[in-house]
Amino acid sequence: MEAIDLISPAIVPLKPEDRVARALDLMEEFKVSHLPVVKQKRLLGLVKDAALADNNDPDATVAKLMDQVEVPYVRDRQHVYDVLRLMARLSLSVVPVLDMNGNYLGVVDEHRALSRLAEVVNANEAGTVVVLEMDRNDYALQQIARIVEDEGARVLSVYTSDLPDTMRMEVTLKINREEIGAILKSFERFEYTVRTAFQGGKAEDDMRNRYLDVMRIINM
Repeated sequence: MEAIDLISPAIVPLKPEDRVARALDLMEEFKVSHLPVVKQKRLLGLVKDAALADNNDPDATVAKLMDQVEVPYVRDRQHVYDVLRLMARLSLSVVPVLDMNGNYLGVVDEHRALSRLAEVVNANEAGTVVVLEMDRNDYALQQIARIVEDEGARVLSVYTSDLPDTMRMEVTLKINREEIGAILKSFERFEYTVRTAFQGGKAEDDMRNRYLDVMRIINM
């Protein structure tokens, strides 16, 4: 899933000559805390609501308040993970999208990006989330998937995270079945530690929350 597929058509950019009041009105309308400043399809900067709110000049334009030191953006063919990584690193509510010639195409807002990510990781599919713990050297995705498949189920999505200050890791699986007693016993037989399992609606909520947490801190 690429950035160009995530662009929100409703969010319009600001012009350099736009007044602060207009920028704040648009941010309120779009429910975002950042907006791009664009002139003739060129991204000039990004303005933050905090900078606008701290301004004491009622006649100030966004050109005077926008951040030009680091103007974040992604290219149109970058993956949704790149969009979310930039959002997380800079605490952005929107990420501008440019084509390969540097022309402004639009923005991806956080809600749209996370909604589409939920589709990518099958967060909305019925099933069970299983969290395994193991030594990092014991991680073998092929074996883990085979254990699940040998019981007639499928792994819908997977991610890993290292446990701080240890040589161990967690592996979070989304499995397409809610009755997974046999699968859990198989994991234990292969000496994987089953930390927890969430079924049904709890599985969906936990998978969404875990992916949100990971995408806030992950460095891919």
